Amino acid sequence: MKFSLNWVKEYLPGVEIVSIKELNEKMISAGLDIESVESEGDKLKNFVVGKVVEREKHPDADKLSVCKVDVGEAELLNIVCGAPNVAAGQLVCVAKIGAIVPNGEFEIKKSKIRGALSEGMICSAKELNLSDDHSGIMVLDETKAKIGQSFAEYLGADDYRYEIGVTPNRGDLLSHIGIARDIGAEYNKHVQLPKVELKEETEKAEDYISVEIENKDFCKRFRARIIKDVQIKESPEWLKNKLIAIGLRPRNNIVDITNYVMMETGQPMHAFDYDKINGKKIIVRTANEGDKFTTLDSKERVLNSKSLMICDAERYLSIAGIMGGENSEITESTKTVLLETAYFDSVAIRLNAKKLGLASDASHRFERGTDVNMVEYASDRACALIAELSGGKILKGFVDNYSEPFAPIEVSLRADKTNSVLGTNLSESEIINLLEKIDIKSLGNKEGKMLFQIPEFRRNDITKEIDLIEEVARVYGYHNVPQENSFRFSVSESSYNLPYLEFLGKVKDYFYGRGFNEILTSSQQENSKLKNFSELPVKIANPISSEMDAMRVNLYFGMLAVMKNNQNHLGKDVSLKLYESGKVFFDNGKNYKEEEKLCIGICGRFDLHSFDTKERDFDIFDLKGEIEMFFSSMGIQLKPAKYEEDKMKINYEGMNGYVGSLFKVGNDLLKSLDMGIEKPVYIAEFNLASLYKSQKKASGYKPISKFPAVKRDLAFVVEKNVVFKDIKDVITKSGGKLLTGLELFDIYEDKKLGNNKSLAFSLEFSSFEKTLTDDEINPVINKIVKNLEKDLKAVLRS
Repeated sequence: MKFSLNWVKEYLPGVEIVSIKELNEKMISAGLDIESVESEGDKLKNFVVGKVVEREKHPDADKLSVCKVDVGEAELLNIVCGAPNVAAGQLVCVAKIGAIVPNGEFEIKKSKIRGALSEGMICSAKELNLSDDHSGIMVLDETKAKIGQSFAEYLGADDYRYEIGVTPNRGDLLSHIGIARDIGAEYNKHVQLPKVELKEETEKAEDYISVEIENKDFCKRFRARIIKDVQIKESPEWLKNKLIAIGLRPRNNIVDITNYVMMETGQPMHAFDYDKINGKKIIVRTANEGDKFTTLDSKERVLNSKSLMICDAERYLSIAGIMGGENSEITESTKTVLLETAYFDSVAIRLNAKKLGLASDASHRFERGTDVNMVEYASDRACALIAELSGGKILKGFVDNYSEPFAPIEVSLRADKTNSVLGTNLSESEIINLLEKIDIKSLGNKEGKMLFQIPEFRRNDITKEIDLIEEVARVYGYHNVPQENSFRFSVSESSYNLPYLEFLGKVKDYFYGRGFNEILTSSQQENSKLKNFSELPVKIANPISSEMDAMRVNLYFGMLAVMKNNQNHLGKDVSLKLYESGKVFFDNGKNYKEEEKLCIGICGRFDLHSFDTKERDFDIFDLKGEIEMFFSSMGIQLKPAKYEEDKMKINYEGMNGYVGSLFKVGNDLLKSLDMGIEKPVYIAEFNLASLYKSQKKASGYKPISKFPAVKRDLAFVVEKNVVFKDIKDVITKSGGKLLTGLELFDIYEDKKLGNNKSLAFSLEFSSFEKTLTDDEINPVINKIVKNLEKDLKAVLRS
């Protein structure tokens, strides 16, 4: 779930967040699993609001203008602009020198365009990835924009975008209000929902539509409202910015409102073009086996007898809870909207989505369980916004088919049981206070036990006493549980600070960009198999099954299972390039220890093909090359490690010792793990905290020599057991500062050479002071030849 911090804060007025670090700690304490944090403002660094003071035609280009732009600095900027709509007096977005334009990721530099000086760029929406509109520059709202203001602030993007992992039982966290509820508990603040005021017409909604539910096991509630005289148009900036902040692309005001309210409340909804509904009747029923239906993505879906559908009197209109149909979608000609807000059974939606191979933001929420009571608020909230932003008129009342309301859930809790499980000494009043922070209401005592009413948004999650105890622990704070009554974990000090999370995001981006697929494997594995790696794995007291009775001690055991499964389904020649980051666990006999690891693996057919290359399988050097490029790209400095050919393994060391290793998985190990993988498997696994600490503080800069380089090619005959690295080390050491380049370009073996081989190198020499002469280069080459002969018995080929 991606969420905007600024958006969440709207529901917690008065809450002061001192720092992102403090917030992260509180979120982790509340049990929120932070996967990534991004500063939106950083992406728009050096983008500001400017005013076009003058616009003149470019003297040497008909389609270009030369503008004088005020960005709040001492002098006006001279900017060449090609947009047809640029004009004096406009407030615009200006990319100053040094800005990185999001679309294309190029840097703005001072330059001359057709002879005219340009000191920046006036931006279009497409250049900033805000929309596909590239017809002209963005003209900003004069009532909101200020000259010199950062564009991130204007957009409301001086924000942090979080991504959190949401477990299947916590569907309430798939909304900004749900996240605000948990964060608010950490600040002793309850969520305040936006007030909704509806101005209704005298015409009644019930005169326009009726709702019939044939399958009430799959659909418990369906609420319909009618809005007439709407104008379909572009959404206002504030709404578009909200959606953009969490990675959604705006479409039009009606669709944007339904997405906005869904992301706000967690309640999916769908807008139909009312005039396309036959018989002015909505029927919720299952489909006929084999029927076909075209969804909004223009794909034809084959339905089944379990597919729950929204229908009119004659045809299907939407796959309930998953995706609408083309035949009733909102278009520019839509005048009247029927807004559907419903509660669908989570199991029914999950099975249908899986069978159809179709997933959406709506189905993601319905599958995890929504709040049946939120149907009313979300419906009214969306109607109010549609009326405000489209000029529509809300018909009086609604049609709400909810004949069998859910009975409230009540769960009892004992204070002594809570304290026994948690090792705490909490009183009943303290426990009640903790639970009421997250809207779990106390109903007093019954038969010597505290009785609580579970809010509807936690219906699928809290059903028994131990669930309430878990909530007490979560709100109380796991870090407050007395140490003598708890397990001890040693967690890396850098695990959850913001720079570390940014580093982890860059690591994932790097391997994704290199064509690797990220996998996510279970942290619970089979103890009998883990004994191949560790004698003291962390055992689980009450395992789900015998195959999940211990915590993993490495990541590559799970990766091997993924590789085996892929080869079983796709064939042994499939090209597999995988990576995963996650925690591993150890038991040293006294306490438990956690480490966060990064695992990279390759197996199968080499994935780069060309007309002049032969097909082959991956080898260990393919992975070694990937790892070395990764280190170079991330600025990670590790001590050189020698390749142990007999063990097919390379160990890597950092400033504080062992960091990780790269190796070929042995056939004996694969056999003992019952992994029938036919192709060689190569794995690299590293300690992520150690990699993070091994980064350079800053990148160095080395200028290019102004003088031409001199190249010489040399070939040496050496024994076959001599490796490239040994020769490279001697040449590099002997060449001194004049040697600036070294490349192996040929290896030759022949019976005539016996137990020897020939290696040919291209050497490059240059100086920052002058052009080198033969008299200066020849002594260096002689030294190289002499030292190779002395150290490696190499013979220069004539």
